[in-house]
Amino acid sequence: MSLFRTAAATSLVLGFLTACTSHEAANPGISVPPSPSVSPSAAAPGTSSIPSPDNSVATGAPPGAKKPSGIPKTPTDVIASPGWTDGLVTRGGSGPCYGFADWDGKPFAVYSPLGTELKKGDHIRARFVPNKLRIDCGEGTQVVMEAFERVK
Repeated sequence: MSLFRTAAATSLVLGFLTACTSHEAANPGISVPPSPSVSPSAAAPGTSSIPSPDNSVATGAPPGAKKPSGIPKTPTDVIASPGWTDGLVTRGGSGPCYGFADWDGKPFAVYSPLGTELKKGDHIRARFVPNKLRIDCGEGTQVVMEAFERVK
């Protein structure tokens, strides 16, 4: 490189460096001067007065999102209840009370007015509803068996 090119490049670099420090920054720690369209007093305290670029990633809630008004009054989980449950008979007999455990091991105390003969260890698929009757069929979640089918 010639001496002329070296001197020109050095003066350009020094000019850029001194231009960045010759203006007082709007906020300490920000080396870029604010945009002329935004005054420092218009920006909220603790925020930059520099507009963000159009290709930045938005933060916060999506447009149209509303803040919840409080704690939900009903469960927000979608649980299919009552429904069909697979499992094994843990206490058999001709009824009206049976023992049942689903595949997760959750015990059910089953009441059924059908009078069906079930044997301990039978694999069945049953439709249970919560037991609203005052009948205690033992340990586990108290349910009424509306229907069942044997699984082989």
